[in-house]
Amino acid sequence: MQQSRFNIFNQIHKGLRAMLYDTALRIQQTDFSQEEQVVPTIQQLEKVLAFFDKHADHEDEYILPAIRKHARLLVEELESEHATDRSLSLSLGKHIRDWLIAQDADAKRKAGLHMLYDFNSFIAFNLYHMNKEELLFNQVLWEHYTDEEIFRIDHALVASVPPDTLMAMSRWMMRGINNEEVIGWLNGVKNNAPAEAFGVFMTLAEEELSPERLKDVQASLTEGILLA
Repeated sequence: MQQSRFNIFNQIHKGLRAMLYDTALRIQQTDFSQEEQVVPTIQQLEKVLAFFDKHADHEDEYILPAIRKHARLLVEELESEHATDRSLSLSLGKHIRDWLIAQDADAKRKAGLHMLYDFNSFIAFNLYHMNKEELLFNQVLWEHYTDEEIFRIDHALVASVPPDTLMAMSRWMMRGINNEEVIGWLNGVKNNAPAEAFGVFMTLAEEELSPERLKDVQASLTEGILLA
């Protein structure tokens, strides 16, 4: 049986997808003529756009250089897609501004409808793009680098993220990954970080996981302690 390799994109991409799905539903449910509904929707949308912009920057700085050495044309193709992603973000930003300056309910609804359509395009593009990265970039990384070397790239990237941004993204990752991945993540924190850091992430799990999922995770962590 072939040993599973480390997927540097898995956890962050699952968090980003969770963010996309949640925001899409929020936009669909928003009455754009009602300011009290729109303001929190726009705030979340702006956070999504900022997260994706930073994510592309992190990939460009930390992951793509390792791949470029072995697949230059592939990297150039994916870099052009990052430019497309930023163009979609700018279009959404325009619709947000259009809503903010709209003078009547019809104009606000129109801006909201454009926001919905463009966010659908943003989702479709990014789901395709993230799949492409995981299917193609991982193959290059696995062919030319050991898991330990890929871990080092990942650790350098994570270390560059400001703590508040890291915790905000960790919340979405906790929502987006499965129980086995949560357990592996928490065990990694427990074994490699200060005790207070483990406490922070356990609190995050308690806040974001359903009671059933949390029970399974806690049972597995306890079993690990007993077997150690």
